[in-house]
Amino acid sequence: MRIRTMAAATAVVTATAALSLALAPTASAVTPVADDFNGDGVADLVVATPNAPVDGHISAGSVTVLYGSADGVSPARSTTLTQSSPGVPGDVRSHDLFGATHAAGDLDADGYTDLVVGTPGDSVPYSSSYGTVTVLWGGANGLTGDGVSIASPYATSEWSSEKDYGKKVVVADLDGDGVPQIATLSRTNLWVYDDLVGPTAPTDVRYFQNYNAYIQPRTLTAGSFTGAGRAQLVVTGPENCGGTTGGCQYTAVYTWGDSGLQETSVQDPGADATGANEAPTVAAAAGDIDRDGYADLVTGHVPATATTSGEYSDAAGFVHVRYGSAQGLGAQRTVTLDQDTPDVPGTDRAGDNFGASVAVGDVTGDGYADVAVGVPGKTVRGASQTGAAVLLKGTATGLTGSGAQAFDQTTAGVPDTAEADDWFGSAVAVTDLDGDGTADVTVAAKGEDVAAGSSRDGGDWVLRGSADGLTTTGATWFDAASLGLTYPNAEFGSVLGG
Repeated sequence: MRIRTMAAATAVVTATAALSLALAPTASAVTPVADDFNGDGVADLVVATPNAPVDGHISAGSVTVLYGSADGVSPARSTTLTQSSPGVPGDVRSHDLFGATHAAGDLDADGYTDLVVGTPGDSVPYSSSYGTVTVLWGGANGLTGDGVSIASPYATSEWSSEKDYGKKVVVADLDGDGVPQIATLSRTNLWVYDDLVGPTAPTDVRYFQNYNAYIQPRTLTAGSFTGAGRAQLVVTGPENCGGTTGGCQYTAVYTWGDSGLQETSVQDPGADATGANEAPTVAAAAGDIDRDGYADLVTGHVPATATTSGEYSDAAGFVHVRYGSAQGLGAQRTVTLDQDTPDVPGTDRAGDNFGASVAVGDVTGDGYADVAVGVPGKTVRGASQTGAAVLLKGTATGLTGSGAQAFDQTTAGVPDTAEADDWFGSAVAVTDLDGDGTADVTVAAKGEDVAAGSSRDGGDWVLRGSADGLTTTGATWFDAASLGLTYPNAEFGSVLGG
C-alpha cells in the first residue's frame, strides 16, 4: 500500500476556458485520423471507469478522454464526462455502468471522430428494459458532452424486456458505403444499425440476431476479414451443447447482406473430436498482422477446465490468430501462441492469464499490425498477480515470438512499483497518441492501489512505440487523482475499448 505523490497529480484542468484553449485545433482542415475527436490530426485516448461514483451514486460510471499531441497524452489535456455532464443524455443512477464499453468512428461524416459509450445498467423509462448506448459527437473542441441516446428496440413499454443492452459496442463500415455503423450486444441479442442521418439517434434497427438461451454473447469485434470492401462482425460466447464436459464455445462471423446478416460459423481452438472442451474467448481484437490486405482476428483464451481463484483463473492462457482471406476467416491458416512459444518472454504458469486482454495496431510503423497482450495474473519477483504486458510483432509470415517484448512495473523506466494484485495488463490499447507513425500501448492496472486504505483504485500506463518496438523512454502513467477525481476502489481507467 502506498500513497501517490507524483507531481503529475497536480496537473488538473479546472476551468472550461483553459480546456478549450488546450484543445484548439492546429488547423482548420478536418483530418481522417482514427480516434481524433478534436480534428487536430493526432489520435486521442479514451479510458473509462464504469465503477466511478457520480453525485453520490455508486458505479454510475465516467469516461475520460486525453487528447493526443506531439508530446503524447497528459491529464492537463483531458476532460471527463458522466451522465450528469451538460449535454450528456440520461440520468445518473447507481449501477448504470456508463463506460462499460466504448468504440469510436465518424458516424455523422463531419470529419471528427465520435464516441459511442455503452451503459448496460441504465434503466429505460416506462420499460422493464436495461441498457442504453450514448453517442457523443466530436468537434473542434473535442468531446463536449453533446450527444444522443439509443435504447433497445425492445424497450417500448413496461411489458417489454431487454437486459444488458450496450454491454459491447463496435463502430465499423459494415455495408461498404464509407460511413460506419453502430453494432451492439445485449444479453441475448446482436443489434446492427444503419447509417445515422446527421447528429441524430437512429429511429430503428436494421438487422438483429437473437441467441435465446442457447448462446451467451460476450465479445464483439469488427474487421474486413474477407476483403469484401466492408467490415464483418465477430461474436463469441459460451454455447449450450447438451451438457458436454467443459462446455462448448460459439464464434460466428456476420456479413451485412441485402436481406439480413449472413452468418458463418468458425471453429474454436482447443476443441476435441466431440467439439467440447473448447477454450472460452475472453478478449478479441482485429488488424492486418501479415499485411496481406485482410484483417486477422486475435483472441485471448482461458481453458474451460480452469477454476477461478481470486480475480483470475488458475489458467496460463493463450492467444489464437485466425488469418483473414478471401475464403473466410481462418480458412487458410491459424496459429496459437503462449509463453512457451519460442522467443516469447516468460514461461507458461498457472494463473498468468496470458491473453486476458488483447489489442492490435502498428507499434513499429512498418505496416504490419502488432499485438499487445495483457498478462494480469503474472507473478513478478514474488508479488502474485502484479501482472505484465507483452508485445508480439507482426511480420509477412504472421505473428511469431520473434522480437517479442515484455513489460511490468519492475521494468526499468516503467513508472511506479509492482505490488500484489495490481493486475497490470487487465486491459490494453494500441493508439498513436503522439502522431509519429508508431502506435503507443496503453496498459491498465485495475487493481493499482493509490490512496491509503484502498486496493482497487486503478491506473493507466502509456509506453511509446518506435521502429524497434516499445520503449520505456517517455513512459507515463496517470490515475484518478491525476485528473482531480476522487474514485476510491473504482478501478479508474479499467476499460480501454469494447
